[in-house]
Amino acid sequence: MSIAAPAREQTAGFIAPTEYSARIPDLLRQRIGPIRFEQWFDGKTHWIAEGHHLRVVVGNAFAANWIRNKFFQDIRAVAQAVLGGEPELEIELAPQPIAGDSRSEPAPPAPSRPDYAPAGGARLNPRYRLEEFVAGPTNQLAYHAARRVADDPRREFNPLFIHGQCGLGKTHLLQGVCHYLRQAHPEKRWLYLTGEQFTNEFLEAIKTNRMESFRRRLRQADLLAIDDVHFFANKRGTQEEFLHTFDQIDANNRQVILACDSSPRDIAAMSEALRSRFVSGMVIRIDPPDLPTRLEILRRFLNHHQWRVSDVILMQLAQAPVASVRELEGLAVQMVARSELGERATNNASGKSSAAQLIRELHDRLRPPAPVAIDRIVKTAADFFAIPPGALIGASRRRLTATARAVAMYLARQHSHMSFPDIGRAIGGRNHSTVIGACQRIEARIAAGTVIYWNTPEGPRHQAMAEILQHIAAQLRRPP
Repeated sequence: MSIAAPAREQTAGFIAPTEYSARIPDLLRQRIGPIRFEQWFDGKTHWIAEGHHLRVVVGNAFAANWIRNKFFQDIRAVAQAVLGGEPELEIELAPQPIAGDSRSEPAPPAPSRPDYAPAGGARLNPRYRLEEFVAGPTNQLAYHAARRVADDPRREFNPLFIHGQCGLGKTHLLQGVCHYLRQAHPEKRWLYLTGEQFTNEFLEAIKTNRMESFRRRLRQADLLAIDDVHFFANKRGTQEEFLHTFDQIDANNRQVILACDSSPRDIAAMSEALRSRFVSGMVIRIDPPDLPTRLEILRRFLNHHQWRVSDVILMQLAQAPVASVRELEGLAVQMVARSELGERATNNASGKSSAAQLIRELHDRLRPPAPVAIDRIVKTAADFFAIPPGALIGASRRRLTATARAVAMYLARQHSHMSFPDIGRAIGGRNHSTVIGACQRIEARIAAGTVIYWNTPEGPRHQAMAEILQHIAAQLRRPP
């Protein structure tokens, strides 16, 4: 791919850093493709021009060596097109991990915010900006609330608690607010962490006797964004520390944004004090996107990767039986990959056929399996425990027989699509309460990790209840 050198003043000798920094990443992205560029350069490198000398500063040794071996000539070509002549090129390791966007010139942090993200927290995804979020009927309230917080933290509600199932855009909104603050309000101190990172840093601070530094770093933030708050479940010490952190930030009239897979009242093993704090602000649920929103999400995703597909294919993908945005984008990647591989292999495969096949496979995977006959379930369970099927449905109260009977009832409920009364009548004419009790006992044994011991003609055996059920269920899924 040829790259034309841009026009520039002859007296300058080289392009000013601001123009250069915006041009180099764009041209390199065009040359090597968006996927490889995002993987190795976007947000991971700094570019520094001094005359005709170009330095590419990389955050870790592995990436520096890889870039040097795989992309040296590509970078040199782009640098020559931008700077002219024969620029000197160096790829070097940064003295500390790279933080920030690849289009930003490296600069020492301001004295007022030495410990704040991105260097102090999780790295932000460069795509997760508020302007890139596709708002629709199922998420627009969360989107507008995030915009309000970004424009004026702590003006109306604290905390902002966004919840919904995985892959619907919660992380995008949290990181989008942080991106916005970094650009529009550089004086603001913000920190983005996942629940796991907060927990790990808290435990490390205890271990290394650095709690004062840990608390100061979090509690002086103008905005603290915590993703995956459900990770705090069953962690009493972490919950107590976060509660104190929240109280301190709130008392200082600063902002907290939280994201979770569950609503505050549905998070298991969470202290009532934290639940109360969560619901004291704005709690908003994000639901799966509707069809027009899915179409727009796909359009933007495909355009970002410079993939072109027809409206017919776009509609096929948008109507796929998936719920999350993440799955939707994954389908687009699979479809493009299949189309390209098919074209290389046959020279006649089309994106339309690739998309249609992908959707058919999804429907096949999601289609409920055909019900299994109760007689087959009884025989398979009896054979596994080496007892006669007649004994299983009979009146025997022997422990092994009763266990096999309960297993058959539990599997019948899972695989036969029969009701409790129908299962009871089919297995020895028992009533529905007997079947319900049997299923509950099996579930309790699964939860407790109970191991079953029994004798067979081949000798004694023992196996955990969960493994027994998996083994018999696998046999039932095979063709009879």
